[in-house]
Amino acid sequence: MKEDMKLLIADTFTQMLEKEDIDKITVTKLIEKCHISRQTFYYHFQDIMDVLEWTFRRATQELAQESLAAGGRAAALRTYVGFVVQHRKKLEKLLYSRRWVQIEGMLVEAVMMYLREIARKEAPDMEISYDDLDVMLRFYACGMVGVLMLYVGKKQLNEEKLVRQLEKIITGNMFPAQDK
Repeated sequence: MKEDMKLLIADTFTQMLEKEDIDKITVTKLIEKCHISRQTFYYHFQDIMDVLEWTFRRATQELAQESLAAGGRAAALRTYVGFVVQHRKKLEKLLYSRRWVQIEGMLVEAVMMYLREIARKEAPDMEISYDDLDVMLRFYACGMVGVLMLYVGKKQLNEEKLVRQLEKIITGNMFPAQDK
């Protein structure tokens, strides 16, 4: 029951984000759309940014599961890029928000969680320290968020080309080793 209410609030928030900038979505507007009391909202979430963060985590977990089921790195990246393209309108609204710094941090954390799941599946026996893994995942997450937000506004995005480019970067094949 508690999760159902959280889902109702988050889904309604997501629908509102399709039409409005996040800066214009208030708790009052959200509870009116949900037909719930303010007390019910605050029982489940602290504020609008908490709803956004919970929505990101939920979407990231679903996306990770879908990507892992896709079979292979390229298929996983294709799923990820497809998700970004599918949600282009919402992401553009977030990009131009006055809360962008906070939102960017959430996106980086979401991508790190996504990449961590991919790494667990693809390289379960990887011998790397926790600190090194954290830096590597943060590096790739920051890069992916930056690249995807740069390309999110492009109407003629060649998704397959972007997938190949991201795969080259992740695998270290963007700059082939030079003979010495």
